[in-house]
Amino acid sequence: MYSEWKFQLAQHEIRITNNWLTGLKLYVDGKLKGKNRFPIALGTHTFIKTELENLGTLEVIPFALFTVEVSVKLTTETESLLVYSSHERLSLNTQRYINQLNS
Repeated sequence: MYSEWKFQLAQHEIRITNNWLTGLKLYVDGKLKGKNRFPIALGTHTFIKTELENLGTLEVIPFALFTVEVSVKLTTETESLLVYSSHERLSLNTQRYINQLNS
């Protein structure tokens, strides 16, 4: 089973892949930034983290028992904001913030 999610965040192309054999991987602008081979997602724990220059820490949180969905948070010193989810809708305020980052 293979899953892939892509989105833009402040001029960065973020790609997350999941494969039962190779695990969860995070790519930023085509470069591998982290991976995790643990097959069971606990739903609230960050599996992969990476720093995005001048933005904060990008955190990938798998959702469901066997990592079939993901949430991605951008964490700074003052806040943690859900910037992508494959299974839930982002708030309008978050969508506006992401649009500002992407323009």
